[in-house]
Amino acid sequence: MSRAKKIEKSVDFCYFTHVFLVCGRRILLLHRSSVKKFRFTDCRFDFSTMSAVLSYAFDDSVFFQETFAFKNVPDLAKHDPETVNALVRLLHLAAGVSYYKAFLPEQIVVENTELSKEEALFFKNFYEKGLGEFSFRNKVAVRVDFDFNPVKETKKTIRRLPQKTVVPVGGGKDSIVTLETLKQAGFDPTCICVNRPRAIKETIEQSGCPFIEIERKISPELIRINEQSETNGALNGHVPVTGILAFALALAAALYDFSDVCMSCERSANVGNTAYDGKIVNHQWSKSLEFERDFQNLINSVLSNFRYFSFLRPLSELSIAKNFAAIRKYDSVFTSCNRAFRLDEGKRIDYWCGACDKCRFVFLSLAPFMSKERLINIFKSDPLDDEKQISGYKQLLGLEAFKPFECVGEIEESVCAFDMIRNLPEWREDCVVKALSSAELPSYDKNGIFSLTTEHCVPKEYQNAFNLFKK
Repeated sequence: MSRAKKIEKSVDFCYFTHVFLVCGRRILLLHRSSVKKFRFTDCRFDFSTMSAVLSYAFDDSVFFQETFAFKNVPDLAKHDPETVNALVRLLHLAAGVSYYKAFLPEQIVVENTELSKEEALFFKNFYEKGLGEFSFRNKVAVRVDFDFNPVKETKKTIRRLPQKTVVPVGGGKDSIVTLETLKQAGFDPTCICVNRPRAIKETIEQSGCPFIEIERKISPELIRINEQSETNGALNGHVPVTGILAFALALAAALYDFSDVCMSCERSANVGNTAYDGKIVNHQWSKSLEFERDFQNLINSVLSNFRYFSFLRPLSELSIAKNFAAIRKYDSVFTSCNRAFRLDEGKRIDYWCGACDKCRFVFLSLAPFMSKERLINIFKSDPLDDEKQISGYKQLLGLEAFKPFECVGEIEESVCAFDMIRNLPEWREDCVVKALSSAELPSYDKNGIFSLTTEHCVPKEYQNAFNLFKK
């Protein structure tokens, strides 16, 4: 290589290295305290790739793009672009919470649309209550206001969907109980999932049901900002992910032509964990009946006969566990451990970690209804015989702090499950059981725990299936 070519190559290398460092430094120099504005810049539906493309920005400094890709969408001629775009618009507003929370700027600007008063109030509530746990953990107040046009009315459409039932599958016991109960009751459900980690993929395969797949891709810029949080002051934490996915499911309804989404959220999702900044903090707020009703009212302005409800809302977590225990064919594939569903595939585990709040609770909730041998074979461990887990079980039983920030049952349910096993020969010698058997536990109403509540939004034609639930 000639000297001139070597110099040219060297210059090119230095130039691209310099650009990379400048771009990297730009992010590093951007600090939460200096960010003034969170911007909703654009959203669209790309019919060539069947993807919702959602764009955001902080000031004029950092830009994000998130996508939801809908796989194997049938017959494009059926789709109404006006309805699809109206639903993408709402998904754009909901998914923005994942980005906004990184810097919590004072100003939120929606550049590509105007909101009605009804929409502004809905999303104010969605951000503030959906970020309740985030607010508590980061010790920040979340105050959100969306500008709205006081004379703008939410545009009504006449789009009606054909009667069809889908069940979102998360890979855990709850959606399995929904699927199998509906099948037994004579329904023909279709599974739907957002991304397909192993547990979701194998649960769908085991169900034998047809399925719909949505692929969500978070902007890599958000991941980079989170990784640099010590330098840029970025905040991270829980967001109302189920609420975001509810809007993706509504969009899917318009694309795949289905009317009913049977969620699998139990009644304990209505109960908060603690209080902060004058508000109840509920880890599961976007799984609550309150969210379900508010979302239904909002989305029906676009899809008049779309129904979003939790089929398991009448049940407690213990009732769901009892019903799941009667179904054996999913033992080797299901998991509820959140570490199996991490966005970073390199940090996922395949089954159960056996040492988190979710694993502790699911193990305890199933213990009264399964043999010890079967349960340990599922988990590949026994959290109740691990002294390192005593503190975690104290929290579940209401002996320390408050109910964990996790999708776990109420304290009374944990106490009831513990009371059901602590004198059983196969469990009473486990070290956690021995350590806590003499503790003064909160009182509970066993009949109330195993009865069905009437506080739900389940349509009448689905309620006959309640007769199949084990009392």
